[in-house]
Amino acid sequence: MTDSANTIAASGETRAAPEVKTPRPDFVSRYRAISYHLIGERLEEGGGSEVLAERLRRAGLNISAAMHTGMMVLTAMIAAAISTAVSLLLFLEILRESQWYLYVLVLVGISVGSVVGGFRFLVDTRIANRKDQLERELPFTLSELSVLASTGTSPIRLIRRMAQRDHDPAMTETFRQVIYKADIQGKDLISALADTAKSSPSTSVRDTLWDLANMIHQGGNLDEYLRSKSDAVLQLKRLVQKEFIERLSTFLDMYVSLVLVGVLMIAVAAFLLNALGSTAEGLNANELLLLLTFGLVPVAVAMTIILVSIAYARAE
Repeated sequence: MTDSANTIAASGETRAAPEVKTPRPDFVSRYRAISYHLIGERLEEGGGSEVLAERLRRAGLNISAAMHTGMMVLTAMIAAAISTAVSLLLFLEILRESQWYLYVLVLVGISVGSVVGGFRFLVDTRIANRKDQLERELPFTLSELSVLASTGTSPIRLIRRMAQRDHDPAMTETFRQVIYKADIQGKDLISALADTAKSSPSTSVRDTLWDLANMIHQGGNLDEYLRSKSDAVLQLKRLVQKEFIERLSTFLDMYVSLVLVGVLMIAVAAFLLNALGSTAEGLNANELLLLLTFGLVPVAVAMTIILVSIAYARAE
């Protein structure tokens, strides 16, 4: 060991410290930064929209209203430029339409409207998905809270324990927000619960957090409240699932009556047309069967699956 150390020292070689690699920002982060510097900073000076900021918080997006609006405006400008170039090339150079400017305006308007509508749809979808996930996890979270509260755990330690879980990610993130507001922002536990409740997209979760804040402030029986709240939420969930089962039976009756019986009647009508050698609205028996097989049946089955999926998502 000594000889090797002397050899390294004599040769003047030194071992470099391992290089720490910092994560490179992804495309979305870079795009957000560019749009904020180009447009968002100017919008930030006006204060931004409080309504949009509240919707972004409920969607779980950690960006300001000015940054979101800047991304939307920049994306709309890019879409307008691309659609203008493509439509000019198509209608002015290739097709040589006399009223090319009308087609250009329509395509540009559709492109810009699609971008604006897409950004709004993205926020609405995230709010709806987050709301469904929170309400799906709430009954089990309340049951766990009631068990921990029955051991005499203090409210702040109770919230910390819930923020350290590795399951129910949506509710766990909610409790982490409470701890962040209490530890980093320096708010008391009651204010942290109230502020976190404001940014929740779920009415049930907001009511639960506000009730927790009131119980801590007034010094009520937290264990009894959590048990009663858990029972009430579970009862509501059972009612929703019962309603889903009733809807499912309705969908089944509709599928049997409209799809299966309708398909059978159309098939019988096709055989009768073939036997009589006549047509229906210009369609012979073979064309009617082809329309039935590759048109009406797939559409009916797809619509039934969509309706059942929507009902299941609301009842889950």
